[in-house]
Amino acid sequence: MSDSGAVRQFAAAAGLLLFFASPCTGQSPSARAGEVRAVLPVGRILRDSAPPKDAQRDDPVFWQDIAQTARSGRMRIGLLDGSILNVGSESQMQILQHDPQTQNTGIELAYGRLRARVVRLARPRANFEVRTPVAVTGVVGTGLVVRIFADFTEVLCLEDSVRVRNRNDMIRGEVVLLPGEFTRVARAAPPTPPAKASPEQLREALEETDIPASGVAWSRAEVSWPPAECGEDAELRVRAWSKRIQNNKEVESPVDPELVSGTLRLGTQVIRVEASLANQGALRTREPPEGAFTPAGAAEPLPTKIWRALKWEEGEGWRVARAVPVGSAFYLLGPMGKTGRPTFSFGQHPAELLWQSPCGAGFLAPRLPGSEYEVTLAIDGQPVARGKMNLIEMSYELPNPPAVLRGQSISFGINVRGLGGLDRFTQGRPAIITVVTNQTPHIIGNLGSNTPGAKASGETITYAIGGGNISSAGTIRLDGSARGRQAGTFVLGIETRLDEALERPRNPLAPAAPVR
Repeated sequence: MSDSGAVRQFAAAAGLLLFFASPCTGQSPSARAGEVRAVLPVGRILRDSAPPKDAQRDDPVFWQDIAQTARSGRMRIGLLDGSILNVGSESQMQILQHDPQTQNTGIELAYGRLRARVVRLARPRANFEVRTPVAVTGVVGTGLVVRIFADFTEVLCLEDSVRVRNRNDMIRGEVVLLPGEFTRVARAAPPTPPAKASPEQLREALEETDIPASGVAWSRAEVSWPPAECGEDAELRVRAWSKRIQNNKEVESPVDPELVSGTLRLGTQVIRVEASLANQGALRTREPPEGAFTPAGAAEPLPTKIWRALKWEEGEGWRVARAVPVGSAFYLLGPMGKTGRPTFSFGQHPAELLWQSPCGAGFLAPRLPGSEYEVTLAIDGQPVARGKMNLIEMSYELPNPPAVLRGQSISFGINVRGLGGLDRFTQGRPAIITVVTNQTPHIIGNLGSNTPGAKASGETITYAIGGGNISSAGTIRLDGSARGRQAGTFVLGIETRLDEALERPRNPLAPAAPVR
């Protein structure tokens, strides 16, 4: 379906009515509701009597603010409770109210298109309503698309269920939509009975409200699988990369999470991904299924790696690993709630969220210098627990290029930082075991090391790191050598294993404030 001139005239009239809507009662109209997460190419925020302002990413959005887009414009707004609103082109939407504590939200769509991904409502008397000039849509925690046409409003349910009725209370009748169903509401009529949306209708509704990643040369995607014990109401993050040519070389870089939208296939199920978020509900299998991410608008799925879950650890309160290599995954377990948004920081540097559920979350450690850090867990921006963790950083010294001649001796080194104090937790066991493996034995041989605690055997060197061989600064250098068996390029494999007392989520965090 396409807009006509009559649709735009009707929409403009509805927009004028919306400008003069009365403010909601309750909190101050200036209360913050969320922020602008993406704008393509241009959108505007209208606030009170101030001149219209071009929206920029990370701009705050307040109660009573109006988001407006022109032809080909799109805007995404993230609400404080984690819900996402995609405003399509030639659309106008107003946030009447949004209280994340009581989970009461009112949205007014004057004209155009709106897609909402709403967090599950769990509080007593919680409510999330989307109103148009003729319809009222009640949301429990779902995905839906609302489209306004000249003679009716169309509501399409993407996930869970949606209640729809006429805005005029004198017109009785309410329908409940299930995933893939739609209804239409005319000005003087109840909603039409739920009907199955056609593939073309569904595709059109999604395309009209997508935030397209124009010009992205997608290369691959990754998903981290949560442990089965923490899979109830789990929400996954899809991470994606793109490739480009720089200085005559192909380089890869992460795609902005706000542009990672499309579908994620997990086994036989296909779920929507919006701004990198995929809510599958219950994920209770220990082994991740086969799957693939397909970006919005792409014909083929990307090569997709689904990482296996780390080990689960029983316990009470908030608990986390005591140490983690930089850039590696770790778990934080404990009471997260069903609607909170967790963040975890090393000093002022946040870790990247990989998945979350009511009983925990997975994170990716930031790439910082190896050291012990003060860490903070916050939920919805409120610090709730603090503690300490070590980030372990490893750097390598190898011949460049990694080539050798027959009979030539070579040396290599591994520098490890961030080990200070870890031997207190391992009861005399090595804090870390690092194994160097010769993967090209036809090129080099005679591996050896003078590092205390190192053992060379065949094509491997094993370094047991802990106790007396760690410096007072928490560092150690691992040295090694080899001799060329014939000329060529050699490859060394390096594997590092932390003691389970350090890598398992057993390290308790002290409560900083109660979770609201």
